[in-house]
Amino acid sequence: MRRRMMRRLLRVCAVCLKEFLGCFQVYVTHKFRAAIGKTKLVRDGEKVLVGISGGPSSCALLHLIQEGLSQRAHKKLRFKPGLIFIDEGQVVGQSLEEHKVTLTRIHSLLRQSGFPYHLCQLADSLDLERVKTLNACQSNHSAVNKINQSAMDINTCSNPVEGDKGDVEISGQDENCCDLIEMNREAEKLFAAQLGSIRSISGKEDFVRALRHRLLLEFARQHGYSKVMLGNTGSQLAVRLLTDISTGRGMQAALETAFADRRNTDMMFLRPLRDFSSKEIAMYNNLHRLECVFIPSLTTMGDVGASIEHLTEAFVTGLQAEYPSTVSNIMRTGEKLDSSSAVDLESHCALCQGPLDTDVGMSSALAALRFSLEISTMGKTNGERCIKGDNSVNNTNDELCSNGVNYDAKVECCGKSDGSCRSSTQLSVPDEGLVLQTLCYGCRIVAMEMDDVNSLPEFVMKDVAWRNRRSVMKAEIQDFLLDDR
Repeated sequence: MRRRMMRRLLRVCAVCLKEFLGCFQVYVTHKFRAAIGKTKLVRDGEKVLVGISGGPSSCALLHLIQEGLSQRAHKKLRFKPGLIFIDEGQVVGQSLEEHKVTLTRIHSLLRQSGFPYHLCQLADSLDLERVKTLNACQSNHSAVNKINQSAMDINTCSNPVEGDKGDVEISGQDENCCDLIEMNREAEKLFAAQLGSIRSISGKEDFVRALRHRLLLEFARQHGYSKVMLGNTGSQLAVRLLTDISTGRGMQAALETAFADRRNTDMMFLRPLRDFSSKEIAMYNNLHRLECVFIPSLTTMGDVGASIEHLTEAFVTGLQAEYPSTVSNIMRTGEKLDSSSAVDLESHCALCQGPLDTDVGMSSALAALRFSLEISTMGKTNGERCIKGDNSVNNTNDELCSNGVNYDAKVECCGKSDGSCRSSTQLSVPDEGLVLQTLCYGCRIVAMEMDDVNSLPEFVMKDVAWRNRRSVMKAEIQDFLLDDR
């Protein structure tokens, strides 16, 4: 009798499980397509760059896009995806063998998708001019790629280059390929020096995140993509929201967690998995038997308090286990923050591209912090330093303290005019105040953890020099400008 009852229960459970899996597939697909459709931000035929890290969320995003573009889809997605993988093996110090295995698995994953794909290194963000010529790793459905060798294997000096038909060609005898690898080695050394100079793991995570965002932005611009799609889930964004508030990036919290990140006027970052939890993504991957690629991070196998983000993740995860509505409540609170406004060219952080939140008054907490820091360091510098990097805290008696600009610096014309433009005005070694003035509060903390502020990436220093020239020019023509009032 018991056996009969067990058999009936097993049959009923099997039927229920099958129905549940079918309903769950419909639920996930509908939620994903609704997130893209209701915003009406992705137009027909638009090229969208999809970031793939090999993790569970990015693999689920790739599979959902494949299903949405397949012939059996009821209403097909109409955008044209292109995939990109940013190699961050150097961040965690992967060995050559581990690096090769990881890249081979990622290469196989991207090749099987059938979409055009690109492989690049995080160190490429330090040489943005090279991004313009980074024509690597495009494939089609019939492409036969050679994955026996790693695309980034420095021992064989191989690097993928784009062929005439989109196939990936790997050649260890190509001189141009060797030149690119040599450039990668130089960028890797520079990146290792910059990352190693940051003392805390939290600062390193912020620095890596800023470089990743800048590389995705420049790559999408140079290769004709109008939007970038990321696989961040609601659980990840809830942790990101609390972490931003904890690290002094509260003004950027809305941009970091919204469906559409509009901080750049010409590029938009989308998060279509924003309404999914990590558990739903895990169930979806298990249902479709999707294989993910595990890539360690800076806090892998580390203590709970290794970094602020890691500690926040442990807190949110533990709270979510006791109270299942924790993540949804955090995300609903984050939705109330305004993330619609774009950032002005001179009002954004030179490193993370977020809004500049340091233009505050004398009575602000930032001004008090700067004053306290200046007093504590005044004895070491014999009182010669002034408070720089804050537009509202300046010493007009010092020639270097008026907006952090040295007006007595030697200037020259660009040679194309009569010398009045002074477009080549540059400080040979940018003052620390000039650099900090272009950074938001969170990035200032990262910069001040470095041994030398001037060792920041080249694109940051170029932005500092550009703003310096504009400040000098504006000061020279100030008497001829009309008041906005």
